Amino acid sequence: MPAAFRIEPLGEHPKPTYVPLPFTSPSLLQGVPVPERAWIVPGWMPLRTVTLNYAQGGEGKTLIAQQLMTSAATGHRWLGLIVNQCRAIGLFCEDDADEMHRRQEAINRSYGIHFRDLEDMRWSCPVGDDNTLIRFEPDGTPVFTERFHDFRDQAEKFCPGLVVLDVAADLFGGNENVRQQVSLFLKTGLGSLARDLNAAVLLNAHPSRSGISSGDLDGGSTGWNGAARSRWALITPRAEEGGPLDENARILMKKKANYSRRGDEIKLRWSDGVLVAEQQESFGAVALIEKASAEVTFLELLSKFGPMGRHVSESRNSANYAPRLFTQHPDRRSFNKRDFEMAMNRLFADGRICVEQYGAPSDKTRHIVLRAPAESPAE
Repeated sequence: MPAAFRIEPLGEHPKPTYVPLPFTSPSLLQGVPVPERAWIVPGWMPLRTVTLNYAQGGEGKTLIAQQLMTSAATGHRWLGLIVNQCRAIGLFCEDDADEMHRRQEAINRSYGIHFRDLEDMRWSCPVGDDNTLIRFEPDGTPVFTERFHDFRDQAEKFCPGLVVLDVAADLFGGNENVRQQVSLFLKTGLGSLARDLNAAVLLNAHPSRSGISSGDLDGGSTGWNGAARSRWALITPRAEEGGPLDENARILMKKKANYSRRGDEIKLRWSDGVLVAEQQESFGAVALIEKASAEVTFLELLSKFGPMGRHVSESRNSANYAPRLFTQHPDRRSFNKRDFEMAMNRLFADGRICVEQYGAPSDKTRHIVLRAPAESPAE
């Protein structure tokens, strides 16, 4: 590992003095209160660390980052999540000032705020400039650039709790497949920003080809995932089997979480220039109402398919699997295949639907039908 760093432009800069490693004896922690973990977005974005957000072009990663900055600066919820209010600063390399202005106007409209409410928010969008924050000499020596020190100096004066950097391809001047270079960028460069500013850093990035093909949506080297404490992925969900792709749907997934539960997802929908959270899982009385509504819709569609001579099956392997066909019907409301599967299982369990054989006896073909009500015993 290189022993020293230097900055641009070249000049008289003393070599940093090596500081011996400090060690702590855990025995000295006896009786010391355990510090609480600090978050910008509880469970999603820890303070003093770097969070990666991967998405292919056009998915909306810059948009949700700008929405997050707005939420941090104003205290509004972000995608339905609580955000600890703080100042926010961002460096955007893909969208110019006019585009940032247009996007912010849509965010303001959605949040019910005005531009004058954004005093605690700053951005710079030097599109087309060399925005490299770190590059490497042929011998591997890392060079933190004037752009890095300029951004760092201005951030220190502004004192943000949230730093957004968009995107990695414009900011990282090394080889993304070399773990040592990636680690220096994330841990030494961006990590020092997070620690010294006592802030959370969000770095937007495009996934590598291997990350896209595997579906994991990560970078070219395992160093990217290893150096970050949390990692998100923003995707457009695949279409239901046989159904059309919903171009306005998105899912934000928590792919890595060192300090919280991994695997959480937020279903999003593009609406009037912003991404908004769809209704999350409900509990109690609301959940009971939603379940009943899914069951009613299933029964309504079943009654429509029968008179048309369309038989539906309970078998997943069948071409006429009921939940799959019902998701393609215009009267499906907002329910998806999983909703219909759960509704079907409940209806079977309650005895409200059953399976009967139809056609020639030799065919042994079965379909779902409404169970006839039991006859009252004769008096």
